[in-house]
Amino acid sequence: MDNILTQRHNGTLEIFQLMIKNKVVASYIGPFDGEILSLLAENIKGSLWGEAKQGKRFFKIFIELAQNISLYSAEKSSTKKDSSPFGEGSLIISEYDDHFLFSAGNIVNAETAKLLTKKCEKINTLDRVGQRKLKGELRSKTHEMGGGNIGLVQVALASKHELNFEIIQMDKEKSFYIISVKIDK
Repeated sequence: MDNILTQRHNGTLEIFQLMIKNKVVASYIGPFDGEILSLLAENIKGSLWGEAKQGKRFFKIFIELAQNISLYSAEKSSTKKDSSPFGEGSLIISEYDDHFLFSAGNIVNAETAKLLTKKCEKINTLDRVGQRKLKGELRSKTHEMGGGNIGLVQVALASKHELNFEIIQMDKEKSFYIISVKIDK
């Protein structure tokens, strides 16, 4: 029993030290349902930005990446009986002297990994004018996932930086999708 407790405490310490080393100011792992997102968003909106305009940009990025996890995650769970399942994933916010780094990650199936790679690559090839044009084009189309399918374009526009992403293959069917964006202070 003592060995199990020691292992748990050592793991907690390692995570804590890793978070300090990477300047993590906020993190969440779990289901991305409406209630949880609302609480996280209000906390982030009110505590990380002093200036309202920057807070709005940060809030937009948070919402879009959270919705991306909710829609595309291969892992789903429900937080209440009889509720629709929500995607599971993680969000990590790190703070540096001149910027924040917002990272989101979740497990995706192979087809979704290809789709997200294609979207991110296309968005990164465009300048801001091209991104705005793409956003308008996507907004006018109907998508099976609901919404205008403009989330990743909105993230690039709001952050004013390219989308840094990586797909880490876990097995033949599943990959871990990570997207990070820099947000200047």
